[in-house]
Amino acid sequence: MSTIEILKQYLPLCWFKQDPLKLTRSMSFFKKNLLVYFIVEYFMQTNMTDDPFESFTEVTIQIFLTLIFISFILQLNKTLYAFIEITSSILVCANIISFFIIPVLIWLTVNEDILSYYCLILLLIWEFVVMAYIFKKVLAINYAASLAFSVLYYTITYLGAFSIGQILI
Repeated sequence: MSTIEILKQYLPLCWFKQDPLKLTRSMSFFKKNLLVYFIVEYFMQTNMTDDPFESFTEVTIQIFLTLIFISFILQLNKTLYAFIEITSSILVCANIISFFIIPVLIWLTVNEDILSYYCLILLLIWEFVVMAYIFKKVLAINYAASLAFSVLYYTITYLGAFSIGQILI
């Protein structure tokens, strides 16, 4: 199956219309998404910090924490067999939403219009809710618990990467 065909299966997740456990398993697709995720996150991080080495370190830590977090919750739920599909789901959704975030960040950087802040907040909420949707489907939990997992995910991956990065650099 081609990358485009697999991507077409994963895209409905961004609109809450797919079950991540029923998606195609592809190690090649996973690796490509991981690479795209790294590039996009590195671009956004470098835009915020202006230090390429610090950005590289934090994004690397963030990816490591993401993979550990996903494997940990799947292990607790006894669904570790679906690691590739679930991680691909999270990465695809983050990549798609980030492609919308990047122009908003550029717009924000150029003129700091209040509308750009509102757009950025809406896109971040969208990403947060999509992650909660994925956790809800994968862990078979209610929506409140999935929102809590989403908060935990962002706290561990983003805040954790920032904290560890500050200690190391």
